[in-house]
Amino acid sequence: MDITELSDDSKRLLILIDHFSEPAHTRKEREIWIKKIPLAALINRGVRKGTFKDYDTAPTLVDYKGTTRFANISKEGEDDVVDMREMGLVERLKLATSHHIYVSAYRITPAGKDTVKDFEKKHHAAISNMLACRECGGEVDIEARDDAPYLICKECGTDEKVDIFDIDEVPYVSRPNFTEIWLPLD
Repeated sequence: MDITELSDDSKRLLILIDHFSEPAHTRKEREIWIKKIPLAALINRGVRKGTFKDYDTAPTLVDYKGTTRFANISKEGEDDVVDMREMGLVERLKLATSHHIYVSAYRITPAGKDTVKDFEKKHHAAISNMLACRECGGEVDIEARDDAPYLICKECGTDEKVDIFDIDEVPYVSRPNFTEIWLPLD
């Protein structure tokens, strides 16, 4: 896959990663990475708000703050991150917690930053709208708290829980479907 084959959702995901990460340009500069669960929470928010049109989410077991929980995770989003890593647009860092649990963090590369600059304005606007504070419309940051990730407004301080751990109940009806082989002969 090359850059020209990125879908609209992939472009928006790369813009999202760019918003929350930063590569260092010199040895003295600080790098900024976004951990996997906060990124997954932001993707989940984008799916619910309609920012990511072709992504969906499904309950998946994840480790969060030392506990195993179900979270709404987008497998399409995870796959796009892997594709962008293969293209050299995103890097992954594996970290170990004090309890020896491995956590991934992601960061945009300089090539990814150059690529994001060329994306259409509508993709940048879609991510900006998704991340806008519900109170003042200001820019937000993400913070991993004990119960869930939260969006924190940089301007007014409003916090909003990202509902990644709120699993939706999907009603369905099933019935047995036995083929001829299971039925007795007449």
